[in-house]
Amino acid sequence: MPISELSVDVERKPGSLAVLRVEAPPDDVQAAVSDSLRRLASRVRVPGFRPGKAPAAMVERAVGWDAVRRETVEHLVPELYARALEQTGVEAVGDPELDVGELERDQPLVFSATVTVRPDVHLGDYLSIRVEEPATEVSDDQVDEAIEEVRRRHAELREVERPAQAGDVLRCTLVMRNGDQLLSAEEAGERDLELDRESLIPGIVDGIIGLSAGDSRTFDVTLPDDYRREELRGSTVTVDVTVHAVREQELPPLDDSLAAVDGHGSTLEELRAHYRERLEAAANEADRARFEGDALRALRDVVTVDLPEVMVDREIERELADLEYRLASLGLTLDKYLELSGQTVEKLRGERRESAAQRVKLDLALDALAAAEQLEVDESQVNREATRLAERRQLTAAQRRRLRDIARRDLRRRAAGQRLLEIVREEFVAT
Repeated sequence: MPISELSVDVERKPGSLAVLRVEAPPDDVQAAVSDSLRRLASRVRVPGFRPGKAPAAMVERAVGWDAVRRETVEHLVPELYARALEQTGVEAVGDPELDVGELERDQPLVFSATVTVRPDVHLGDYLSIRVEEPATEVSDDQVDEAIEEVRRRHAELREVERPAQAGDVLRCTLVMRNGDQLLSAEEAGERDLELDRESLIPGIVDGIIGLSAGDSRTFDVTLPDDYRREELRGSTVTVDVTVHAVREQELPPLDDSLAAVDGHGSTLEELRAHYRERLEAAANEADRARFEGDALRALRDVVTVDLPEVMVDREIERELADLEYRLASLGLTLDKYLELSGQTVEKLRGERRESAAQRVKLDLALDALAAAEQLEVDESQVNREATRLAERRQLTAAQRRRLRDIARRDLRRRAAGQRLLEIVREEFVAT
C-alpha cells in the first residue's frame, strides 16, 4: 500500500524553533488501529482463541477502545512525525514537544510538534578570509638539543657516593601529603626519580638537591596552577623523601659512535641530518595544523548564527560519551575519573560548554560553506566511509541509512575545509 501524503504546515518561530501542524488522513489512522489490534491480540488472552488469533472486534471488547487508542497513538505519532520531517525537509536537532488531538476511527488525526531546528547561518564575506601561512625553520640549537636527548636516552646510570645534583636519577621513596591526605599514594614505594626541573613540580628538585644515599628530608611545595586536581591547585603540600641511591647519568661520547648506538647513520653528521629531517617534518606538520586551525577559526568568526542550546548540549553529551569510551580502554570508569580529578559531571559539562559551542558553530559554518559552494561528494566515497564507520557491526537498515548520512555530512565538511584553504591561499576564484 503506497504511503499517503500528509498535510503539513510549518511555522518558523524565534530561537530556531519550528511548529509542524500535521494532519494524517483517515486511511492512515484506520490502518494504524488495525496494526494496534494485531499487536494487542498477541498480548491478550481471549477465551477459545490462541494468542494472536482472536478477531479484532473481540480483542477490542476485551481491552477497551481507550487501550486501542493509546496503543495506536504511541506507535503512529512518531511515524507520522518522521514522515512530516522528511516531507518538509525540516532538520530537527532535538526531541519535539507534541500536542496530539483526539484519535477517532475514520477521522483524520491532527497533532502539532514544536521542535528546535538547524539555525540559519549567515556566512558573511567568507571569500575575503586571509590567514598567514607559517613557515617554521629548524635551528642548529634545536638539532643540538635533539642530539643531547639522544645522548641522555642512551646514558648509563652509575651509582655515586656524593650529594644529589640536578640531572641525577635517584632511587628514593617520595610521598606528598595534603594534611592527612596522601597524594599519589600508588607511587609511595621506591621509585626512580630524575631531578629534572622541567618535568617535576616546582620546588621538588631544589628540596632534594644535596641529599645523599640514606638521607631523609621533609619540605613544603606549592602545587602549580596546572596540577591535575583542580581543587588542590595553589595549595601548599608536604613532601617526605628518603634517598636510597644517587646515580649520575654517564652520557655516551659526542662522536660517530653515537650514530651507531642510536641506529641512524654511521657518522655524527648523518645522525644530525636524520634528526634535522625529523624536526623539519614535525615543524611542517605543526605549521600545517596551525594554518588549518587559524583558517577554520577565521571562518567560524566570520559567520553569524544563533546557536540553539540543545545543539550545544548534544555536543557536550557526545564529548562525555567519547571520554567515557576512552577511559574504559584504560580500565577506568567515568565515576573513578571524576573522583581522581576532583570534579563532578555538572562541572565537567560547564567547563566544556564554551568549546562545545565553538565546535557546533564551526560545523554549521562548514555546512553553510559547502551549500554556498554547491559542494557534493562521490557516493562511492560515502560507501567507503560508511563501511569504515560501521566497523563490521551488525546494523539495521535504518542504522545503515543513518550511517551513510553521517558519512556524507563528514565528507562534505572535509570538502568545505579544503575549499576554505583554497580561498585563504587565493588559489580559488569564484565564478
